[in-house]
Amino acid sequence: MKCEAVKADCISHMKSMDVESVDLICTSPPYRANKSYESWASFDDYEDFADQWFEQAARVLKPTGTMMLNVGYTKVGRNETLPLTYLYHRLAYKHGLKLVQEIVWRYYGGMAYKLRYTHRTERIMWLTKDPDNCTFNLDDVRLTEWARYDPRNNPLGKNPTDVWQIPRVANGGKDHYLTHPAQFPPLMVERIIKAHSNEGDLVFDPFLGTGTTCVVAKD
Repeated sequence: MKCEAVKADCISHMKSMDVESVDLICTSPPYRANKSYESWASFDDYEDFADQWFEQAARVLKPTGTMMLNVGYTKVGRNETLPLTYLYHRLAYKHGLKLVQEIVWRYYGGMAYKLRYTHRTERIMWLTKDPDNCTFNLDDVRLTEWARYDPRNNPLGKNPTDVWQIPRVANGGKDHYLTHPAQFPPLMVERIIKAHSNEGDLVFDPFLGTGTTCVVAKD
């Protein structure tokens, strides 16, 4: 599969793309989490940015296409947070996408907190324009190690649950952290691409980072 990376402002670039041309959007946008590449002075500024990029993403997504959106939370005060699923669920419906399912990404390792419980999950929003007509290749992502435990199990393997326990990239050591401080594990991206796209489909990530989506799609 061909892999192409474009360095550009994602909103401007999506405006140049053909309408309804993308089969799968697999991405994790910035969270407004004080990363070096973030510059929003207020949550209102971030919300405006989210609205703009989401509008264009919905525009380029095919009627039968899928968006798999990985998000965590953002801080709106010293000890006040907002799960970004609350924001993006509203934007999804505003721009014509519907929620099929929310998946919990469970991981170990990371920062510990003193004022609240330690955060060890994020969410993956499965969004589509038509929940009754979107790609889901279940047999390609079944957990085959479960098939042998009980003769009543599907011989092809178990359907993964809506809780995905996948290690963070940084757990492998600092060399695996590369040059980007955000997490988008290849194992998670691989499951998404196998389940929600077919050979020859156009897979698009407007926030490519170190290129994980592109590398996994090509492989």
